[in-house]
Amino acid sequence: DVGSALVLLFLTNAAFFGTGNIASVSSFELRSVYRFMTTFEPFLMTALLLFKMALPFVLVSTTFGLVCELNKVPRSAVLCIVLVLADMMSVQFFFAVRSQGSWKEIGN
Repeated sequence: DVGSALVLLFLTNAAFFGTGNIASVSSFELRSVYRFMTTFEPFLMTALLLFKMALPFVLVSTTFGLVCELNKVPRSAVLCIVLVLADMMSVQFFFAVRSQGSWKEIGN
């Protein structure tokens, strides 16, 4: 169960950071959309960008469901383990935050 939870966390992180900066949709480059369209159509371009961002998450969730079905593992148990692991990761991150120093020291 823990192995499936770790794989789900890893794939979710890869899906989140693999599509680019998902936090600001306006920073996406439209060059990837121009390959599919020859004219400027903002609504269709937005739909393609949202599809590009949602596709990895859909693939991760369907793969997770299939792996749980094949291994006969209850999804609710694995999701509870994922929540515990995610909470541990966030607590570890919050303890690493400092209130002194400069922004220039980030990464050191």
